Amino acid sequence: MSITKRILWCITGSGSFLRGIYRLFQSIKEKYDLEIGIVLSKAGVEVARIYGILDKLGNIATGGRYDGIYSNVSESGITSDGVPLGGRVSLRRYKLVVVAPASTNTVAKIVCGIADTPPTLVVNQALKSNVPAIIFPSDYEERALTHLPCYIDEEKCNLCYKCVDACPNNAIYVDEKYPRINYRLCRGCEACKEACSVSAIRCWEKTYYTPSKIDLKNVEKLRSLEGITVVDNLLDLEKRIIEFLRV
Repeated sequence: MSITKRILWCITGSGSFLRGIYRLFQSIKEKYDLEIGIVLSKAGVEVARIYGILDKLGNIATGGRYDGIYSNVSESGITSDGVPLGGRVSLRRYKLVVVAPASTNTVAKIVCGIADTPPTLVVNQALKSNVPAIIFPSDYEERALTHLPCYIDEEKCNLCYKCVDACPNNAIYVDEKYPRINYRLCRGCEACKEACSVSAIRCWEKTYYTPSKIDLKNVEKLRSLEGITVVDNLLDLEKRIIEFLRV
């Protein structure tokens, strides 16, 4: 039996719940035998790398005709290998578009009808073509939860520099005697954390923050758009995906 259930997952420049979302897509792909294409904005590529999932996306998007990884996309929505993402959405090659997580910038653009990044272009075409879209905003309530990338706690660091030697990407350097992470090189592999004997390196730590009133208003506007379903947790995201795909 051929696969007919396809999702286009868009990753933007937000790390909120990103690792959990990755695990969710990995799970539903295995459970329901889906095709999942992945679209990343430029900021999405950076965030996916820092949060340690960029090198793992091939576990979900396995490189078929519709389940590739699309990160080098032109302003008109053409990928580096000539795939017209907007056209695919317009032709309903995908049953569902998911933007998770959606940065505040992405939410604002969708609300205003701006389509100048791969994720916003995909959503814009989905709305025109009656393809349902699920959006998981990073700023979803007055006290929002997010997860931090790996960082070094200087108060705990004993200056052993084991993390410097352990990093396979040369992303940790010494500045004024303290080791520091170069986030342009970090791939979130956690090798530094494993090498640290005093637990001075922390990864994916939870923290709360207060979104701006403008961003919260944009989320409410997003909820009012026909064709868009807004979710604010992983359980609801999975539930909605299953409902739309009828798997």
